[in-house]
Amino acid sequence: MDYIKSNVLKEHVRKVSGRQEAERFWNYPYDAIEEAVVNSVYHRDFLQHEPIEITIEPSGISILNCPGPDRSISKEDIAKGDMLKSRRYRNRRLGDFLKELDLTEGRSTGVPTIQTKLAENGSPRAIFETTDDRLTFLVTIPIHEGCSDSSETKSESSGTSLSSSEESIETVDFSSEKSTGSSEKTSNSSEKTSNSSEKILELIKQDPQISAAGIAMEIGISSRGVEKQIKKLREAGIIKRNGADKGGYWEIVNLDND
Repeated sequence: MDYIKSNVLKEHVRKVSGRQEAERFWNYPYDAIEEAVVNSVYHRDFLQHEPIEITIEPSGISILNCPGPDRSISKEDIAKGDMLKSRRYRNRRLGDFLKELDLTEGRSTGVPTIQTKLAENGSPRAIFETTDDRLTFLVTIPIHEGCSDSSETKSESSGTSLSSSEESIETVDFSSEKSTGSSEKTSNSSEKTSNSSEKILELIKQDPQISAAGIAMEIGISSRGVEKQIKKLREAGIIKRNGADKGGYWEIVNLDND
């Protein structure tokens, strides 16, 4: 949060015609980001060796953790993004500890807090997503619309300015990638996707019960990337899931569709 506060969050001032007082807003409200990050720590499965991933892009910030919400919460309620009430809680002791640190208020308050803080800042609502298998939980917080339209934003903390076309994507390892040309980037991306799919299929052949988190560790990409590839393979009818998340297994149906 210190890194995000110092390097990402920016306050903007916009003069409104006919009004003496200028309009002030942040690209992201600090309280909303903090609530999303704290929730990801609270609800993460610490038996999985998957880190929480925070991706910072020009269009928004996403927080990904494993696994997804408990199945007692419907996908409709998750997509609605108003309040997620679970009948089962992971890490109850950790939740009590976070509450003592004043980082959480109580159960089922995280999502409403995020949406309220965004509304107070004039920002779009946060988006909550999970997979059918409930393997991951993704929270996306869009940038304030007044910032996305601006061609140039000034960082008050560093005194430097970045053109929106030059902003790099940052992840939790704080590495960045710069575009080297759209045609080359598209080619590399397509090749990487194909290689990832082949590696996923090979790992499923070796161990049909392997988890998405396990696949991510083996091939060295993010869990979100694995989830996207698995979704494409399932939609193409190449693989299918048999049984529940725990105790179930993957089956390769038809490689001719690849």
